[in-house]
Amino acid sequence: MIGHLRGIVLVRDALTGTVVLDVGGVGYQLIVSWQTFADVPGEGEESSLWVHTHVREDALALYGFILPEERRMFQLLTSVPQVGPKNAVAVLGGFPLLELLEAIGQGEQATLQRIPGVGKRTAERIILDLREKVEPLAAALGVEDTDGVEPSPGAPTDALDDEARAVLVNLGWKPKVVDTALAKAHDSDPPPEDLDGLVRRTLAVLMGR
Repeated sequence: MIGHLRGIVLVRDALTGTVVLDVGGVGYQLIVSWQTFADVPGEGEESSLWVHTHVREDALALYGFILPEERRMFQLLTSVPQVGPKNAVAVLGGFPLLELLEAIGQGEQATLQRIPGVGKRTAERIILDLREKVEPLAAALGVEDTDGVEPSPGAPTDALDDEARAVLVNLGWKPKVVDTALAKAHDSDPPPEDLDGLVRRTLAVLMGR
């Protein structure tokens, strides 16, 4: 079972939420949350990810995490009935990890329901099953997550908006809702200058943060 990988970033695909790491000449494709994706450096640079190996009868998938605590949160989420890996990645992608832990710890059901694919019953079950289990993770983190890598030079705003819109719609958000949130994200100070920053800021608007 693979638990951790360090290698060169070959592919960083925002639309599919995947990263390919070249480790000793072997390319490992990892599915990541948006929060982790935004902290993975650009193609050609070295990155290190904690890994959860998900095995089914018909498939084997690798999920990557910038922090071991995020991997543990993924494992806790997938232990909740009817929360599969796809739902868990969506939940992790909606918030910086500490904010997610706080939302669950404080029983903020409505906050969780803003995440695409998380309905009332799922949000209730996540809080019921995990409310007491998130405290050790919050204590282990100690400080809030940072933005990670330095932003790269930005593309023209129209092109960035098109890319960000495609990413967010692919995550399950409705196009009209995304367009409204993108407009608000551009009004932030300082305004986002790259795709990672724009998607992260727009997610914050969508989640009401």
